[in-house]
Amino acid sequence: MRVYIETHGCTANVSDSQDMRNAIVAAGGAIVERPEDSDVVVINTCAVTEFTSRSMLKSVRGYGSRRVIVAGCMAAAQPYLLASAGGNVECADTPGALPVLRMLGLGPAAGKPYIRGKTAVISIAEGCMGHCSYCIVRLVRGPLRSVPPSRVVGQVKDALGSGAKEVFLTAQDTGAYGRDIGMKLPGLLREILAVEGDYRIRLGMMNPFSMADIVNDMVVALNDPRVYRFAHIPIQSGSDRILKLMERPYTAGEYGAIITKLRDGVPDITISTDYIVGFPTESDEDFTMTLEELRADRPLKVNITRFSPRPGTPAASLEGLPFRVKKERSRRLTQLHHDITSAYMRDSVGRRLSVLVTEAGKPGSAVARDDHYHMVVIPGDYPLGTRLDVRICGASTTYMIGEPMDK
Repeated sequence: MRVYIETHGCTANVSDSQDMRNAIVAAGGAIVERPEDSDVVVINTCAVTEFTSRSMLKSVRGYGSRRVIVAGCMAAAQPYLLASAGGNVECADTPGALPVLRMLGLGPAAGKPYIRGKTAVISIAEGCMGHCSYCIVRLVRGPLRSVPPSRVVGQVKDALGSGAKEVFLTAQDTGAYGRDIGMKLPGLLREILAVEGDYRIRLGMMNPFSMADIVNDMVVALNDPRVYRFAHIPIQSGSDRILKLMERPYTAGEYGAIITKLRDGVPDITISTDYIVGFPTESDEDFTMTLEELRADRPLKVNITRFSPRPGTPAASLEGLPFRVKKERSRRLTQLHHDITSAYMRDSVGRRLSVLVTEAGKPGSAVARDDHYHMVVIPGDYPLGTRLDVRICGASTTYMIGEPMDK
């Protein structure tokens, strides 16, 4: 059996696809790089927004008469969209690798985590503890189910043994890790960091409500030199009224207090956040509060999504805003974010940084990350996993340009 796997969406899907690869290869099958060489196509989908669902449907329709298994969140949440796809299309009823493997007549198999270049993606939990009114993922991923710490540590050891230099811990909410098994994220990190080696840990998204009671312990973990001084904590809106409609159990002030604690305890930590603009009933005043929050907390990495109703969620029943309003608010928020990041990047010129090469760049360049997970583009060809010292000699809106320093 030859299988082509196409993966969309979050890093949890990336990890699920790797579990499929492990089992297929263990059973004697082959993973192919082109769909035309396959017997079966597996499309691991995302359903976060209406746009992503439409994009996935277009992808499904492109494979003609081959057997196509549609997995992931769209397959579970919106299987009716696939009725018009034609061909031999089948839907997995829940996200993850296991339902796909059953459809292929296979069982799960132990295997190494997904490694892209020198970066390993390791899933530490499935599901979440939130009840956000707009979120379709929580409906299909289900409640929190944490991976036992011993298994996570074993995967980290396997990844490092396979040459990984960067480990990305992923989940729908990494901050909630372990609460279903009597543990918390800082405890898991202590066990991982007991593993010796020259590597970097990057933590995936942590919700503010799962961070509130562990923030002091997270300060300790984030000060370990092997952990990127980086925290992705989505606020979604600067308006308490909108946060309440979103069923996000915190206020903008409480969010700001978490950011302040992290900045006080972790020098120059990079904060990343998410915003949803144009949530139903969002007024000009509500949006102004979001702009003010961005100015106050000054995150350097920002994801901005225009609200789109997802079927089966409470927010889908609320009266929406015109597209033009959402588009304009997205533009204004993006511009403010770029003003903030551009100023930071320009001010970084002249700094000397230690970086890890994590990706190939455009021809004749490499992409690296510093200890704060800032992107640094370096001229020259460097193998992935190379460490070097650079001087920042230029900057764009979202990245720095580094010049290698002589030893």
